[in-house]
Parts: sequence; C-alpha cells; structure tokens
Amino acid sequence: MPQITIAGDVNLIGWEGKRLSVWENYESNGKSFSRLWTCWFDSSNAAQEQDWVEITGELSTKIGSYTPKGQTEVKTVVEHHIQNAQLVQVRTKTQQNDSVEAHSPSAMFEDSPF
Repeated sequence: MPQITIAGDVNLIGWEGKRLSVWENYESNGKSFSRLWTCWFDSSNAAQEQDWVEITGELSTKIGSYTPKGQTEVKTVVEHHIQNAQLVQVRTKTQQNDSVEAHSPSAMFEDSPF
C-alpha cells in the first residue's frame, strides 16, 4: 500500500483513541478545500479534539455515502483512510495559540531598543 503523510485538525476521536478523524486543508488550482481523513491506530494515542496533528500511514480509499443535514438526497463520496497510522507530531490548541502570538508583529518588536 502507498504511504502518505497528512496534517490537520483533529475533529473526532473514537474507539478509545484508536480512530481519529482529521480535517486537512489544501489548495488546488488556486482554490482552498478541506478533506476529511479517518486514521486508524493499533493503540490509543495522546491526541485530543482540536489538536493539530501530523500523521503517516498506509493510504486507503473507498466509495461511501451520506445524507447532508436537512436534506433527503444521499450523496456519494470518496472516503479517505490511513491504516496503521502513526503520530509524527501533535500541537495542542494552547501550543498553536502560543505560536501565533510569538509570531505576531507586536511580539516581534517587543524587545526592540526604539
């Protein structure tokens, strides 16, 4: 199976931490899109909802379907999965906020002599 690495925000945790749903944001042809990944782990992991994660594993896809809220028509979609997933890195919401503050213009000039 092909290996893949994705990064995004944890949306949902299930199966005692062995399944993570992750929203990946990407651009294609100048437009922004989001893609939902379901990542399957052998054991529970330390990620929490809203954490930013980088995950690597085996790519798996299948055709699925769902009914959007407020609608009755079933939509056909491609479901994206990562089997035998491994966490490469995790950034908590606090770490993400600290990183943004550290790179803000006011923080960059905080120690300037003028």
